[in-house]
Amino acid sequence: MTNSERFRLLATYRTPRVRLGSVLSCEARDCDVIVAGYSDGRIPWPLGRRHGSGVRGFVLFGDLARAIRQESNQAVCHWWGVTEKVVTKWRKALGVGANNTGTARLRTEYAKEDWFVAGRRKAISRAGNPERRRKLSEVFRGKPRPPHVVEALRRASTGRKVSARTRAKLAAAMHKRAKSFIPNGRIWTAKEDELIRTRPAPQVARRTGRTIRSVYQRRARLNVPDGRTTQGPRARRLNRQM
Repeated sequence: MTNSERFRLLATYRTPRVRLGSVLSCEARDCDVIVAGYSDGRIPWPLGRRHGSGVRGFVLFGDLARAIRQESNQAVCHWWGVTEKVVTKWRKALGVGANNTGTARLRTEYAKEDWFVAGRRKAISRAGNPERRRKLSEVFRGKPRPPHVVEALRRASTGRKVSARTRAKLAAAMHKRAKSFIPNGRIWTAKEDELIRTRPAPQVARRTGRTIRSVYQRRARLNVPDGRTTQGPRARRLNRQM
């Protein structure tokens, strides 16, 4: 992308004709200021100061405020001769988000450049790497998602329609996951299943670090006898739930 495209404005802006000493209302400082001069940027702009102060600054009004709302950060910096920090401050004062019309256009143009395409291909290839996926799976396995992530996923899924092929894939994945029966985020190993078949439930719970309820549920799934001679209220309740 050439500089002429990078700094291209979406609209036409003109320097306002105001006399020195005139009073203007600045939207950034939210007060009236006295015009004390003009900037030396590509688009000259009135500089104002507060009453009783000698510090001058850009008067945010008119075409400059319109440019802040629709032009990219880089374009405003180039044509008005200010820093990115100042433009960001103006955006916050006007309630402009990080992605307005000019910024969106600039990002779209950047996405067409060779360096961006090469970087995206590299990222996609790394995302599909089996070793990387295994490491990420080990890091996040058993950890609940934060509440704000759960809420974002819920909002994204609400009202979304998927194809029949996608529904079939989701159903197959859910059936496969249901067969593994993962209590508390831990898969029962073959060694633990052997303990279930050969040891009393309290001993299995101590050696595996699981709850006694989990052990009895696993026994029922493996068709192992319950092992309890007396059926108290809690035992009967657990049996009904299993």
